[in-house]
Parts: sequence; C-alpha cells; structure tokens
Amino acid sequence: METLVKEEVEIAETAEEKNPEKKKKSKYWRITAIIFSITVILALLSFITPFCDWYVNNVYIYLSDGLSCITAYLPFVLGEMIMYLGIAMVFFSVIFLIMLIFLRKKPKYRRFCGGYFKTFLMMFLCVLFIYMPMWLIPFRSSVMGEGSTEKRTEFTYDEIYALLEYSVNGLNAAAEEIEITEDGKVVFPTVEETQPRIAEAMVGISDEFPRLRGFYPPVKPALCSDILERMWIGGFTYPFTKEATHNKYTSPTYQPILDAHELTHNKGYYKENEAEFLSQLALSRSEDPLLRFSAYNEMYDFVWDEWSDTVDSIKEQVVLEMVENGECGLVLNPDNNEDAMRNVEIFEQLEKELFSEMFGEKPEISDKALQILMNGYEIAQEIYEEDPHPIDDMPAVNEVIEETADVGWETQSEILQENTYDGVTLLLLQYFEGILY
Repeated sequence: METLVKEEVEIAETAEEKNPEKKKKSKYWRITAIIFSITVILALLSFITPFCDWYVNNVYIYLSDGLSCITAYLPFVLGEMIMYLGIAMVFFSVIFLIMLIFLRKKPKYRRFCGGYFKTFLMMFLCVLFIYMPMWLIPFRSSVMGEGSTEKRTEFTYDEIYALLEYSVNGLNAAAEEIEITEDGKVVFPTVEETQPRIAEAMVGISDEFPRLRGFYPPVKPALCSDILERMWIGGFTYPFTKEATHNKYTSPTYQPILDAHELTHNKGYYKENEAEFLSQLALSRSEDPLLRFSAYNEMYDFVWDEWSDTVDSIKEQVVLEMVENGECGLVLNPDNNEDAMRNVEIFEQLEKELFSEMFGEKPEISDKALQILMNGYEIAQEIYEEDPHPIDDMPAVNEVIEETADVGWETQSEILQENTYDGVTLLLLQYFEGILY
C-alpha cells in the first residue's frame, strides 16, 4: 500500500514537471486562497471591539508610522496613483470582456485575458487585504478608543451656551494676534510653515490621547482637487499608503484644521466625530494664532448649529404651552392668510420681549475675525480661478460628480450614524464637562 502511494506521488510530481504551466496556475490559486482566507479572518476580527481597541493601540500605530515614513517623501500621492490605476483597470476590463465576445476563438487573446484578469484579481485582493488592518479594524474600534464608557448625552441650554461663548472668545482672541497689513491683507503663513506646527499641536495633547504620538507626514495637495471641490470634500486619507491629502482650493483659515483632521485619521481615529473633535482640541491649544483661529472657528460652526437647534426647540415648547393656555393669541396650523400674518406679528413681538430676555445676547464674532475669514475665502477663490477647469465645459460629467457626492455623503451618514460630523458637538460637550460648566 505504501509503495503504491509513493508511486502515485511520483507520477503527480512528474506530471507537474512536464506541465510547468499547470504548476504555476496551482501556485497562483493557492496564494489567492491564502490571501482571501486571511482577509476574511481579519474582517471577522473587526467585529470584536476590544480586539480592535487593543490592535490600534499596540500594533496599528507602529504600522501606520512605518508606512507613513516611506510614502511621506514621495513627490506624488501614491495612493491617488493607485486609485487611478484601479479605475483604468476596471475600464479596460469592460473593454476586454466585450472584445472577448468576438475574439473568443483566438487562443492568444484568451491567454491574454486570462493573465490580465488574474492580475486584476490579485491586485484587488491585495488592496482588500491591506484595507483590513489599515482601515476596517481601526474604524471598528470604540469611539475615542474608550471602550463602552457611559457618558452624558443630554446637555442643558446653559452648558451649550458656555461652549459657544468659549469658541467665540477663543476665535476673537486668536484674531487679535494675526497680522493684517495696512492695505487690509492678512499675513498667512505658507502650508509648509503651517504643517510642522500642526504636528506639534497634535503631539501636544498626546498625554491625554497617546495614539497621537509618533510621526506626522506632510499633507499633500490632491491632484483631483477640482473634483473634490465639486464634491464638497476638503481632504482625503488613503489608508493603504497612509497618505493624507487636501483640496488645494481650501481657504488658509480652514487648511490647518483640515490637515489636522486628516492626520488624525492616520492615527487610527477614522470616525469623523473623533477626528474633528481631536483636531479642534489640539489646534485650540497651539501657540500659533492661525491654528487657534482655525480650530475655534470650526468649533464655533458646530456648536452654533447645536445652540440654534436648542433655542428653536425651547421656543417651540414655550409657544405650544402659551397656545394651550390661551396666553398669546397664536393660531396653530392657520388656514388663512390673516391668521398666518397675525402669527408672524405675535411671534416677532415674542422675540423682542420674551425670547430676548430668555436667551440674552449671543456672543458675537469680532470684525477683525470676520475680516480674516473673508480674506481667506478670497485667497481660495483666487487660487481656484487661476487654474483651468475643463469640467466646467462638461455639464454631464459635472452632474455625475455631484450625484456621486450626494450618494457618498448619504452612505457615510448611514455607516457612521451618530459618529458622523453631527456627533462632534456631543464629544466637545462631554470633554468640557467640569472645565467650562
């Protein structure tokens, strides 16, 4: 029996030696199976949140810094080049498949297609494999890496107002330190001058958030900035190359917070509320006034939305109570113009008398801060107008880009849910509890 088995093995080995092509195919599919199996295992591990937290804190941060050190000094965005290559390969795949219908009887063309699609499959699997440890597992870690810690989710009007006032005061104070020339132009530092200061600010809060230690690569301008501008995207991080990019048409007042946000993704904080909160917190403590200005302005935008919603909710509740008690003469759901106009007049009077007393004066952004913001927008517009924009002459292409952006933003909201940008103010309110209120 043993002799028979040996003979069968020898026959198989002899057959492989006589047919090296079959041996190469077998090796290819073995490697493919191994990569696919490991990818599936990593995907399954991403559902274990404690493992994800441990992995980001103890493994990912070293992998990320190591890869960043390699790609940081490339004079181009490798991740963007790989993205274009992938798009091109998908495009040619469609063409080759169509041609195969007509050339299926040509052995050489069939062999070419076989080699092309095997290469495409291997590249796709490798990118998917890299995405698991470099994006999916960090993305599925707990918010801020804090596990299942229970925190407050409801805050009072006074607490939200305190945070709003804090952001406005910080914005106005930073504006006073920013130089404006006699002809009204703001003296903005260059991107190259700003980026090391951003890295310093991020490391500055690493005692509280240890993942923020380590290497910070430069944020590179995206070649596809024109498309990003039309999609309302400020920046993009490529997890498989650890490169961060920004839209080159960004205002210099927004660029620091944008770059900090993208760099925070590189440190394993892939949820938008995490990255936004940490970038605001880090830059608000910087010694550089522009970085503080950028952080407080972004903080103000988020907190203002929450404050406005809270004010509207309180007003609605007060008005409903007054209507129920018959105190103000308002008519719910008026069915004629006369009642509708009367409602407007009554509400305007309530705004002057009741609500102005309830909410007081809201904190105001200073004239100098507004001037700096306007100057930044003008500079961004000038940069945009200096470049050619061929997409302007292709309305069909522009429409596809805008529709893709809408789908992308909606998909992101569905995936992130409470951890999208809407959750930033909650993280700020939770952090400043015991500090501001």
